[in-house]
Amino acid sequence: MAKQGRPMFIGNIGMRRSDETFRQIIALIFEGNFPPGSPLPPERELADTLNVSRPTLREALNRLEAKGYVERRSKSGNYVCLAIPASIREPIHEVIEQNLMSLTDINDVRKILEMWAVERAAQSKSQEHLDALRNCLDVMRTEVACQSEEQFARYRTADQEFHQMLAQMTGNLLYVHLAYFLTDLVSRSISLSRLIFPGDYPGSNLKRHERIFEAVRNQDVARARAAMLDHFEQVERYLPTRRLRRGEKARQIKADPLTR
Repeated sequence: MAKQGRPMFIGNIGMRRSDETFRQIIALIFEGNFPPGSPLPPERELADTLNVSRPTLREALNRLEAKGYVERRSKSGNYVCLAIPASIREPIHEVIEQNLMSLTDINDVRKILEMWAVERAAQSKSQEHLDALRNCLDVMRTEVACQSEEQFARYRTADQEFHQMLAQMTGNLLYVHLAYFLTDLVSRSISLSRLIFPGDYPGSNLKRHERIFEAVRNQDVARARAAMLDHFEQVERYLPTRRLRRGEKARQIKADPLTR
């Protein structure tokens, strides 16, 4: 009887330990130690930090991957995904990919949230975050001509990272992950941006980001809010007010290959 009970007892302890490790890693993600897109420490280092065995850690990581919190990349390690369950993300992604939601729907939500976020960011005194915002602007300036698909991709990524950094400056960890999620939705929809935003949109967009940065750096909450509102009002002038029908998106992308 003792021999039969011993393995079952050990197995239960191991399962509880991996559950606790699972919860610890989620806590670290939500506490801002590992923001979306960042790599987790190497397994040996993370196991030492959490004081667990590597098999226990791997069991927790397997569960995190299954839940969509972590992406495991061959040869490069484990990367943090959004702390928003896949069961919520995937139906919305499907709606976006089927062109059943207009860009204005996403923009309306982002505008409300980012007006609040920039006010909080303007009250932050983090030089590290300000330096990161400045680096985003430097990339946008370098790539503002957007003369190739590669330049446009780098410009767009820097633009997105600028807004993600503002989210981190709010100190609201739930909003950080929500902001990354909204950025991902925009990224999935913005393939039309070269067509929707004609002329020197990248240049005027850069100027508006520079105004946001200056207001945040000077901790001028009113100017920061006004600059963010101006930014979204500019975007709204170009966004279509209806959803694209099937086939329209393909035709527009074909007309401008840089939008792919």
